[in-house]
Amino acid sequence: MDLLATPEAATPDPRSTADVFRVAFEQSATGMAITAPSGDHLYANRAFCEFVGYSTEELQARRMLDLTHPDDRARASATRDRLVRGEIAQASWERRFIHKSGLTFWALVTTTLVRDRAGDPAYFVTQALDISDRRQVEDALRSAETRFRALIGAMRDAIVVLDRSGRYVDVAPSATELLHRPPAELLGKTLHDVFASAQADQFLGWVHKALDSSAPVEESYDLEIGGERLWFDATVLPQGRDRVVWISRDATPRRRTELALRESEEQLRQAQKMEAVGQLAGGVAHDFNNLLMAIMSNAELASIEVPASSALASYIDEIKNASRRARSLTQQLLAFSRKQMLQPVILDLNEVVRDSQLMIRRLMGANIALEVALDPALGRVRADPGQLSQVLINLAVNARDAMADGGRLSIATGNREVTADAARLKPGLRSGAYVAITVHDTGTGMTPDVEARVFEPFFTTKPLGKGTGLGLSTAYGIIKQSGGYIDVTTMLTVGTTFTVLLPTVAAPTDAVTAAPESTRPTRAPSKVLLVEDDPAVRDAAKRMLFRSGFVVVEATNGVEAVDLWDRAGDTIDVVLTDVVMPAMGGVELVRSLRERRPGVRVVFMSGYTQGTLEISDADQDAMRFLPKPFSADQLIGTLKELLHSST
Repeated sequence: MDLLATPEAATPDPRSTADVFRVAFEQSATGMAITAPSGDHLYANRAFCEFVGYSTEELQARRMLDLTHPDDRARASATRDRLVRGEIAQASWERRFIHKSGLTFWALVTTTLVRDRAGDPAYFVTQALDISDRRQVEDALRSAETRFRALIGAMRDAIVVLDRSGRYVDVAPSATELLHRPPAELLGKTLHDVFASAQADQFLGWVHKALDSSAPVEESYDLEIGGERLWFDATVLPQGRDRVVWISRDATPRRRTELALRESEEQLRQAQKMEAVGQLAGGVAHDFNNLLMAIMSNAELASIEVPASSALASYIDEIKNASRRARSLTQQLLAFSRKQMLQPVILDLNEVVRDSQLMIRRLMGANIALEVALDPALGRVRADPGQLSQVLINLAVNARDAMADGGRLSIATGNREVTADAARLKPGLRSGAYVAITVHDTGTGMTPDVEARVFEPFFTTKPLGKGTGLGLSTAYGIIKQSGGYIDVTTMLTVGTTFTVLLPTVAAPTDAVTAAPESTRPTRAPSKVLLVEDDPAVRDAAKRMLFRSGFVVVEATNGVEAVDLWDRAGDTIDVVLTDVVMPAMGGVELVRSLRERRPGVRVVFMSGYTQGTLEISDADQDAMRFLPKPFSADQLIGTLKELLHSST
């Protein structure tokens, strides 16, 4: 019987079960349709017709599969076949329908097969509930979740979800790269399964703090991952009562930059402290040198007047000996403060090492092996060879003292390029090409506190009376004054390495000429222009010169000396001048005098200078340098040697 063509029934009888079911079927808000086993529509209620947009007459010409979305037809057919075969009694699933307008919508479909008395399929009863709105919301949620997870996956932060017990509930893919653990290794595990007990307790405390306060918790921590120390900034966000979102951001580059900056600032403070100490030491040494000059010269003159058999002679000898020791001390202070007079030449550092090697071997002792490795392609530097030899010896002595039970001292040379990035980490070091000398010992090493003060003058770890604490500070000052850099790396029980860097120069090596060993007296008294601003030093030098037969004219500064020269320059044989003086210094004075008489003979004397004394090859025969304080023999010998070599 064609149910779609059934005439409208009369008023239903509530006592009739058929009438009740027919009314319920027709008035139901759920779309309902009855279809033959072939799929042809037999009957559909008003809700179903509205659902698909077709009238009952239009449905008569269409099968159920015609209303089904093409992508769902195969499953619909398979489900119908299973119902027919009796594999299932009822099927309920979500599928798409095509509205008469062409729009697609979703429905929750429940289909039941009704059989006749013989058990053969009679018809299908299908209920369809419109779920398009719900599916749209779900699709939007899925789309949003997909976008959210894609966004989370693209982030460099590690994002995980933890419950109150510290168990991993969800893990973003970014955690794999940042924590070196794939999500599968974390999901379901607890913080105590992943981290050491103390670290896990700390992390779990942050989780509870965020949950109990219902507020974000900001913390920082570090981990050792893959043998490397990494730093993280963590934000723990409460999500309800029992879960938190933990966001870890890699702070390693920032922390390393901060540590490097802190180290650089510390090095800068140390350099500024060393500079301040150097200024003080240089000023003290300068004034002390002038005092020593007066003490030494008067002691020498007194020793000439006092018979050797006199008891006073021994006292005078003690004054002279003490003055010489004090002079050595001030020379070390001046070296540290970079205010000693250097006479640099272009040289091969390999030659300096070779010349110092024999002395170093003697200093080491039998229980210390000496290894020397020299780079044959070493660049050239401009420095004072005598001062560099002093640096090597000081470093070697320091190494020897660190190897009381024996060990190995290694000295090596090589070329080195310092990049701008490396130079920024070492205040006072500039980028460029350098020649390096490394001095390594296998001694006791130093603690960080000792390492920080190793170049300070008078700082020593040796017992009282065993060291002055000036060896390394002297080396520091010589290298800095030579335009170089000295650095130290050390580790307790392993050893210490000092690295000296001197800038390379593109020039051939200068020949270092030794001074004549003997001098001859001048044939006639010579006139000396003595220029010195300190009265005690000037008076001491004048008396030394008078006793040796020199004629002396004196000036207290360069301006007075120029005036004297203009009045009596043709009678002056040699100029003895201090380097650092008010009004006009010694170097400026000599430039002025040489404009008047090229080749004028000059002896510079100084215990203090801000730079180096440049003496060219052309000036070697007409210029000399005499460090303060000096003895009468040194002064007179230098003057006579200069006058002899210039004749």
